[in-house]
Amino acid sequence: MKTIFKKTLAVLLSLTVIFSLIAVAFPSASALNVYTDIPTVYIEGQGTTLGIPNGDGSYEKIYGIEIPEGYIEAAVEENIDVFLLAVLTQDWDDFCDVLYEKFTPLYAELKLDEKGQPTNGSKETWDWSKETLNAGTVNGGYEFDQFRYHYDWRLSPYQIADELHEYIKAVCEVTGHEKVALAGRCLGTCITMAYVEKYGTEYIADHIMYASALKGVDFCTQAFCGNLYLEADGVERFFYDIDLGLGSTMTDFLQSFLTVANKTYGLDLALWSVNNVMPKIKYNLYPRLLRDTYASFPSYWAMVSPDYFEEAKSVVFDGMDLEFYSEFIDLIDSYHYNVQVPAEEIIKKQYEEDGVEYYNITKYGMQSVPVTENSDTLSDRYVDVTGASLGATTGTISTDLSDDYIEIAKINGTDRYISPDKKIDASTCLYPDKTWFIKNLNHKDFPDVVNLLMAEMINNPDFSITSDESYPQFMVYDAEKDNILPLAAENENTAGNNKWQTTFWEALRKLIMTIIRLIMDSQITV
Repeated sequence: MKTIFKKTLAVLLSLTVIFSLIAVAFPSASALNVYTDIPTVYIEGQGTTLGIPNGDGSYEKIYGIEIPEGYIEAAVEENIDVFLLAVLTQDWDDFCDVLYEKFTPLYAELKLDEKGQPTNGSKETWDWSKETLNAGTVNGGYEFDQFRYHYDWRLSPYQIADELHEYIKAVCEVTGHEKVALAGRCLGTCITMAYVEKYGTEYIADHIMYASALKGVDFCTQAFCGNLYLEADGVERFFYDIDLGLGSTMTDFLQSFLTVANKTYGLDLALWSVNNVMPKIKYNLYPRLLRDTYASFPSYWAMVSPDYFEEAKSVVFDGMDLEFYSEFIDLIDSYHYNVQVPAEEIIKKQYEEDGVEYYNITKYGMQSVPVTENSDTLSDRYVDVTGASLGATTGTISTDLSDDYIEIAKINGTDRYISPDKKIDASTCLYPDKTWFIKNLNHKDFPDVVNLLMAEMINNPDFSITSDESYPQFMVYDAEKDNILPLAAENENTAGNNKWQTTFWEALRKLIMTIIRLIMDSQITV
């Protein structure tokens, strides 16, 4: 029972870390000099520094969230009797109270109020003024990151768009350009879309959507709906897909152990114990916990998938006085119904009527985070390919597009849009010729080599998937060389991310061998 309690608490706390990493950018191995002919206003995703002003120009940092060492173990030891009583009586109220009390202190400084605003003066620590903007050029070009825009990513996309509008006008004024290129990544695409919907395209020449969260993030969506679920195949794949930092022997041991456990249904049984608890705490714990954490951020509601938006609202605000939250609900409804739902029509207008160049770059090659029943969805780990690309048809992480599907595409003349690894059909995207896919590139990684691709788009009007043979529709990221290459049969598994496709006997053999290695290593150490 203690183990089940610990697993349940660990799953919920690990969501804290996952949410915190939705769009944190990790630098590439080498910095490249990337220049554009016009200024690029680059809106990154969630993860920039937030703090409370100290009054002397410094800030008390309030992000990111860190789980103190020993936190889970102490919580289990202190409250195991509460959990056992819940199991015996099936009355989970006291247990939910314990979990709520353990979570909410972690977010005390970060949460927003019932109007979606900070109450403690916290804000983005970056600041700007027209006088401090660097309008200088290098060989007639602007550095790609020269006008990177930072913001308080908790706020409503519309509120951020208001501030962004002033920034864009200032950039145009100090550089002498009438228009800028607008590039958004992850949550940043929600901001750029809110901007275009509200302010139009008067100052916009190009609009790039990179690893877009516009149509939602699955684990964010299902968490807001209270539908968390650990699926055995997804958990097994996940531990093959991430760098555990444990060394080769321990990594081999853990991965092979999970494969053997999964293929003998032991992993299903272990995860069932946690999955059995989750529905019982759904309405007592999730709504209040979310209201005091991530669901207090209007921006995170922008990453709830359109099909689940109303369901998420019914869960999060279950039993609450809706009048008390009326301003907050108006904020999230406004973005949802005016931007997210009609997104395709907004993009069509800017591209076909306003003459703004539209480009989309989508990452793939990973499964989704395995805390929902959709973990086999083809994604960049956080954002699914269909949503990010605005319409691509895909296989799953373990299945390709069927032979029958590909034959029909050949008959229809759309097979040129099917990826060499048979995972993606780009012909169903909003604009197939303006949509690129990069395999084996994790959502949280943003290497400079992709900035080179975006610079090509900005510097070459009407750039498309056929404009440059170095940048075809389907590419693969080579992490060792920090480069993106055209995707082909011989390099489609560059990252080795299909290692989890191993048989029971292969895994059992590796498990036995790693146990022997661990025993021998321990004897040598002794």
